[in-house]
Amino acid sequence: MSQFMRASTRKKRDVMMEVALTMFMEKGYENVSVDDIIAATSTSKGTFYHYFKSKDAIITAIYSKQIESIRVWVAQPPSKVQSLEGHINRLFLDLASNICESPRLIRSLQALALQNDTVKMEEQQQLRILTESLHHWLPESAKIELLVCMYAGTVLKWCSEDDDDLLSMMKNNLAWLWAGLRSQEIIATLQVEPVPKEENKMKVAIIGGGLAGLTAAAYLSENPHIEGILFERSPQLGGRAFTYEKAGFTLNYGAHAIYGIDRHTLTSMEKELGLSFSSKQVDKRKVFYAKHNQLTPAPLDAINLLKTDLLSTAQKVRFVGEIAAIIANIHNLKNYATLADYLADSNADEDVKELWEHLVCSNFFITPEDARNVSGAVISEYYHNLFLSSKPVNYVLGSWAVITNQLKQKVTSTGRWEIAIQEGVDSLRYADKQFILQTKNREVAFDKVIFAMPVQQVVKLLKGTAWEPFLSPYESNTATEVMVYDIGLSRVVARPFSYISDMDNKLFISDVSATDHTLVPEGGQLLQGIAYLSDRFTNEEERKSYLDQKTMQMEALFDKHYPGWREVTAVKRVSKKAMVSSVKNIATNNLLPIRLENVPFYFCGDGCKGKGELAERAFSSARTAAASIVEEVQQALQHA
Repeated sequence: MSQFMRASTRKKRDVMMEVALTMFMEKGYENVSVDDIIAATSTSKGTFYHYFKSKDAIITAIYSKQIESIRVWVAQPPSKVQSLEGHINRLFLDLASNICESPRLIRSLQALALQNDTVKMEEQQQLRILTESLHHWLPESAKIELLVCMYAGTVLKWCSEDDDDLLSMMKNNLAWLWAGLRSQEIIATLQVEPVPKEENKMKVAIIGGGLAGLTAAAYLSENPHIEGILFERSPQLGGRAFTYEKAGFTLNYGAHAIYGIDRHTLTSMEKELGLSFSSKQVDKRKVFYAKHNQLTPAPLDAINLLKTDLLSTAQKVRFVGEIAAIIANIHNLKNYATLADYLADSNADEDVKELWEHLVCSNFFITPEDARNVSGAVISEYYHNLFLSSKPVNYVLGSWAVITNQLKQKVTSTGRWEIAIQEGVDSLRYADKQFILQTKNREVAFDKVIFAMPVQQVVKLLKGTAWEPFLSPYESNTATEVMVYDIGLSRVVARPFSYISDMDNKLFISDVSATDHTLVPEGGQLLQGIAYLSDRFTNEEERKSYLDQKTMQMEALFDKHYPGWREVTAVKRVSKKAMVSSVKNIATNNLLPIRLENVPFYFCGDGCKGKGELAERAFSSARTAAASIVEEVQQALQHA
């Protein structure tokens, strides 16, 4: 029956359904015929069959609308999902809206399900489809079970009460359920923020709307004594974590793989900011290295280490010893200026040294030449965290958009913050104890300024100011750049690996859709190739030839392991110079401190000092910068 059915027609159909359900309960489903229903409702056969094809259709009609709502919900693309929690809430509220006007009908159906197998099977099918659909976005069975039980229990309680509002009940129970899932304590402490009678809010400007800028703004937005504006020059937020859709595929400018998510800053942010997202671990058994045209498992854990052909038995013992020393934080690597210095001093075999070099290439997205130039302390701290992790490589389901959309929503929800898209800051000066920011359209004064942009751009913006000399040591920092080759395939051509790394040519391919199924249309496949790039060229012609060679090597790797990909390519994107990190974390570069002596600003981003690498450094530095400003506000309130 059409969803555009007139209200009067729908009412007649509902009456017929309600009478039929009552008869089913009183006489038994099998003992009631279509003629009995027609007689009891004083209608004709033509009218009955206009509404229903059969007696069974009366039962299925009640559940079909719910199932259709579930299927529409699960088909939503990741870019439309503001947050996992909000997306799931929308589903349950839509399901409640579908039935809230028919309490007597649903009450009859609930009662009938207890005595009739046909109705019980329809009800179970709806709950099964609901459970499977939730699993698409939330691959955590315990949480799904709680959500489904909450929904079924709420509907059951509503059926037993005459005056209750189902939507209000559903909203209230969802709120309690999510609060319980987020809570780390059995009894949460009630905290009341003292508010002065008269208050001048601190006004903060954040320049840059990437992951770091959004994170800093999200933390600051929680403090009622702070207001501000986040300025972003481009048309979209997220910076290099920008996500877009094409032909049903969701593509990221920055890979949304998270290393060691259980020990990652993002996990702390999830709890502190109330973010909600799911992640799925890459299948470690399907991670392979290719060396001298031979495939072997990557030594990611004890099982793969036993299987790998990269090392001999003696070398494996040596490598396990080095891992154990890093976990215990007693490895000598941390005392060396660079990996090259450590390897030169090490008495390890060449294969072990090459493996260390390749691991650093893979996790820092740099060439072997640059890998040898990474600080020993940086490598030691990074792998100390990674080797202790129970989840070494995870993908955020739905891509970075699931995180950036929530951060944006967090920033704007209080009404104290503005997000200024396509409004870049052109100049900055200090006057009357405030920082005056000039954009194309306005001039605004602020108490504090956070730079959440590459240091090279900060230097350019502060050119000619009194602060320029203090930033000069960071002006020549080089960025981490890679070649990215994404292909969206209309069907799965092969799935031999989750990840295949070519050690000889220093490039790899991830089958992103093997882990994150939300990024592709049904039956599709999304492969992402990454090549580590050198930045040492004598001229532009040499650089172009090098990039062309990398492109051919990447396509050859696709040809070898994913034959037939060219014929089924629906989407292709090749970026020959994609920035992974604004500052390459090597000994010849200087990461910018969050506070710089004699400079009154705060700095955050992946080019600043912070925990971890890549996106984690952006998150952690932004979190620290925001905490510093909040601390200043609290101190000012105490002395007020």
